[in-house]
Amino acid sequence: MDPKNNVFDSSNVFLFIIRWWKHLFIICLVAAIAAAIFSAPFFITPKFQSSVIMFPTTSGSLSRTVLVGAEWARQDFLDYGEVEEAERTLQVLESGNVRDRIIERFNLMSHYEIPEDARYPRSQITEEYNSNISFRRTQYGAVEISVRDKDPAMAADIANELAALGDTVQNELRRERAELAYEVAKGQYENLQAQVKEVEDSLRNIMELGVYDLEGQSAMLTRQLAQDLSADNQAGVSRLEDRLRLLSEHGGSYVFHTAYLDDISDHLISSQRRYQEARADLENFVPFKFVLDRAYESERKVYPVRWLIVFLSVFAAGFAGVMILMVYENLRNKDIIKEKKAKNLKSS
Repeated sequence: MDPKNNVFDSSNVFLFIIRWWKHLFIICLVAAIAAAIFSAPFFITPKFQSSVIMFPTTSGSLSRTVLVGAEWARQDFLDYGEVEEAERTLQVLESGNVRDRIIERFNLMSHYEIPEDARYPRSQITEEYNSNISFRRTQYGAVEISVRDKDPAMAADIANELAALGDTVQNELRRERAELAYEVAKGQYENLQAQVKEVEDSLRNIMELGVYDLEGQSAMLTRQLAQDLSADNQAGVSRLEDRLRLLSEHGGSYVFHTAYLDDISDHLISSQRRYQEARADLENFVPFKFVLDRAYESERKVYPVRWLIVFLSVFAAGFAGVMILMVYENLRNKDIIKEKKAKNLKSS
């Protein structure tokens, strides 16, 4: 500090610290001891962290991939998911549905020591949950689930359960639509089966009358009729005319039912495939992830970082001490200058 112009000279910082090193040392020492004490486990509960790394899968239908084949090759069930699938997985994991299940399954209200008669218990448990559990998408497109807890086993269990719940919730959401699709496909398939049976019964009745191959029978009877006419076989001609009359009466119905049966059989095959797909989607549990790393019990705590707390506390205390001492020295120098001026005035 230059007493003449009352301006602090930065080149004298080192000298300033030397002058006040004892005070600064005591300040920093007290800060270090206080930080070490107040960051100890009996003041700040240590927390352990466990993480799950998983890749989302494609969201294509398992039934279409397995049962249909080539036309759905672009939606290979074994492919890794894209950004869209990762974002969808994150949205599911961050949902209130998943959060409430985890809170109930692990009794987190009691674990986080939130009293039941608290004023805002739901807000408190949600805040505590969000502060200890986080989700993010990594730079490689994977999804990371991180859980911090005072119990390392609890942290690992929650992380692994969250990964499993992601599949459960997504399957439940898809099951709602799968049930509707299954009922529609089943109804259509059973309706077509009933129609096929009805047409087959009608054809059976027509065939019992003697119409079973309209074109072949017509050609054969016509040839036979020509032979009987040329041989003047009146009994044979009468018999053949009766059979031809039968063909003319029921031939149209035979042709219609035969063509209709062929057409409806094709629809029945397509309907049966859709019915099988819908049933497969309904009955099978589909995984939406590839787990790369499962969570395990951490051996070392991640919070609090005591050395960082001590370092920042010492730095802050030292900086504050320098500022306070600078102000103190500045004020003291002002008083010295005033006293010198007063003495000069008296002496003059």
